[in-house]
Amino acid sequence: MNHESTSFNPKTWVSPEPLDTGSEAPAGQAETGKGGKTVWLGVGLALLIVLGALYLFWPTGTDAGEAVSAAIPDVPAESTEPAPPATATRIIQVQGMNELGASLQTMNVPLGDAYVIAEEAVAALGADAPMLVKVELGDTQTEPFVQSLVAELDNGTAVRLVRNAEGNYDRENLLETATTKVRSVEGTIEHNTFYVSAVAAGMPDSLVSEFTKIFSFDYNFQTEVGIGADFSATWEEQVTESGRIVGIPKLLTVTLETPSKSRTYYSFVPPDERETQWFNAQGTGNVRSLMQTPVDGARITSKFGYRTHPISKVQKKHRGVDFAAPTGTPIYASGDATVTFRAMAGGAGNLVKLDHGEGMETKYMHLNQFAAGLTVGQPVRQGDIIGYVGTTGGSTGPHLHYEIWIDGVDTDPLTFETSEQKSLSGDALAMFRAHRDNLVSAGEAMAAR
Repeated sequence: MNHESTSFNPKTWVSPEPLDTGSEAPAGQAETGKGGKTVWLGVGLALLIVLGALYLFWPTGTDAGEAVSAAIPDVPAESTEPAPPATATRIIQVQGMNELGASLQTMNVPLGDAYVIAEEAVAALGADAPMLVKVELGDTQTEPFVQSLVAELDNGTAVRLVRNAEGNYDRENLLETATTKVRSVEGTIEHNTFYVSAVAAGMPDSLVSEFTKIFSFDYNFQTEVGIGADFSATWEEQVTESGRIVGIPKLLTVTLETPSKSRTYYSFVPPDERETQWFNAQGTGNVRSLMQTPVDGARITSKFGYRTHPISKVQKKHRGVDFAAPTGTPIYASGDATVTFRAMAGGAGNLVKLDHGEGMETKYMHLNQFAAGLTVGQPVRQGDIIGYVGTTGGSTGPHLHYEIWIDGVDTDPLTFETSEQKSLSGDALAMFRAHRDNLVSAGEAMAAR
């Protein structure tokens, strides 16, 4: 038992235990017997001595209360400062503002605060997109609040919100230094689809679609590109000090070689242009008047010409080419054009017609849905998404039925001869050649590693 006390309240004083004399107390004797009386007598004498000393040495000119206080040792008072709140850290992956707000709610952050903070984070990032969020909660033992929050998008954009004294949040944009790295890959198609072979060889999946588009004027990926074809690509990507890839990789050079032909193209932004274009080693562009294949990853299931119709079983002319692909696969405008029709059209299902000028028209049938915002009279650029593969109208499965009409005559898309669109000359050609040589050097340096 502790016999010491810092309290001067008599109610807290504790009597010492009786001394062990080696003999048991008589039965029925109380603990405050003879020994107890001795203790209380000693306490009383001690108090008389203290009071006598105070009287003899009482300082003059001093208030009695102050004197008594001075005679009593200082006792540390209980702190009136609130204890620091308990904190907790949470790391979550959310889709956007609504998911972030709901996740904060599950951490017991009040409803109003949760969605205000979520809205502020999304506004700071500039995109309501998937994000990785680190949340530091304060005062988790009562009503939690967000002490700080760090939200980061897939492209590396990040922001930190820190609670200030007024209960609002100060914003800090976070920037992690990134450097440009050049990567390259070589491979051979060993699978039925180019996509699987390209990704297996190490090409980022985000670049596969662009790769196939670049060659869509030279190759029909359904009939000309198959197992055994060789491909290569170089690209650049932004890599942070921690090794994280931010942003979207950018293709620099591409090569595709089949038993019948080989093509290599280099990326280049011509003077007075904003968008990257593709040119061969001589400065001739890859773009033609029409793309041969206006849909990704499709296979040809029915060619141009007479056939037995799969539904009516009647022999009739098939005026286009059928490209089978999963529902929702993007469909591209095969060339620069103006939208002249966009609606349901009986057996054609959802139909888009494009006028390319000079008597050329293309038609896209059986769409699952049209591209958002696509309207009649709207101009579209080659490669713009105009809709998505479906099986509307007279269709036995998801596919795109694609037609080309020249001066009112239906033309086989697989044999239609497209014309070259652009060749560089003068200063633009000189600039391209220097740029091409730099890309070749970068590719060789990568191959040597």
